Amino acid sequence: MIAGSSGGHILPALAYINNLSLIKDPNNILFITNEIGKKYLGKIESNKINKIILKSKNKFFFILNLLLKLSFVFLSNRRIILIGFGGFITTPVLIISKLFNIFLLCFNKIYIHEQNVIYGLANKINYFIAKNAFISFPKDNMRSKEIFVGNFFINRNKFREKLDHNSINVLLMGGSAGSLDLNNIMLKEITNFDRAYLKNIKFFIQIPESHIKVLKKKYLDLLDKNNCEFFSFKDDLNLQEYDIILSRSGSGSVNEILYYTNNVYFTPHLISRDQHQKFNLDYFLFHDMSQKNFYIPNKKKLTSQFYFNPLINPHSIKKIICYISR
Repeated sequence: MIAGSSGGHILPALAYINNLSLIKDPNNILFITNEIGKKYLGKIESNKINKIILKSKNKFFFILNLLLKLSFVFLSNRRIILIGFGGFITTPVLIISKLFNIFLLCFNKIYIHEQNVIYGLANKINYFIAKNAFISFPKDNMRSKEIFVGNFFINRNKFREKLDHNSINVLLMGGSAGSLDLNNIMLKEITNFDRAYLKNIKFFIQIPESHIKVLKKKYLDLLDKNNCEFFSFKDDLNLQEYDIILSRSGSGSVNEILYYTNNVYFTPHLISRDQHQKFNLDYFLFHDMSQKNFYIPNKKKLTSQFYFNPLINPHSIKKIICYISR
């Protein structure tokens, strides 16, 4: 499994690893990631999973290090199943595997997973060398390699936070890396707000790690320290507990938030090369897919694993494993 660059790529990869390790020997599983993925390694449930963490900032040393480490792996194993979950580090790994297939008669199988409506740049390249592409959004005209599995969804039965509803609870979600733009929007709104009302509002703010000291000071200049909580990553978010959410529109964020609530204002991240967050949001708007489509009828006896959201498939990761390991 290869994933890097953002939580949107890494979290589905880790869910895949955890599910796969239940039916396959964990010693035979390898996860390749970069500095960003290193922050999420605590979510891997088995300590027997092999890991390669590559420093990717210097592209020359990244490729050199990758060649050295992967050459040993590919020469020692002639039949490897690879799946790239996105991020630029996936492309060189999959290309090297393909070259080993061609020149050293290896029998590696290559797959990719795309969680957004449109393919990212890495997966646009990866598609041409992949056996299949697992996609999260349905299409009228599926390409020959595509298999629709639905969107990865975080376990909804896990422990979730409980908030004090004597306050108005406001959440800012900026994605795995945080969002400087969203924080600037929030700070501007707070500045223009009637201060008499601020004491009744509690803010839960996701801040980029690189700006945490500066932004915390700006917030605390405007708010009482008891009325704000800051985080760079929060594992127990309970989206139903918040009265209003300001969020990016990454695939995971849009799907999970709209499963629980419509009290959200989405702001796509438009600086990215492909503007995939804009296309994710446009898909939901075009199909009028707000939370009203996703209710589970309480009069019917359905398990907690049953969903009506046509995009969310609680078994999407297991479906990928079935296709690959059958």
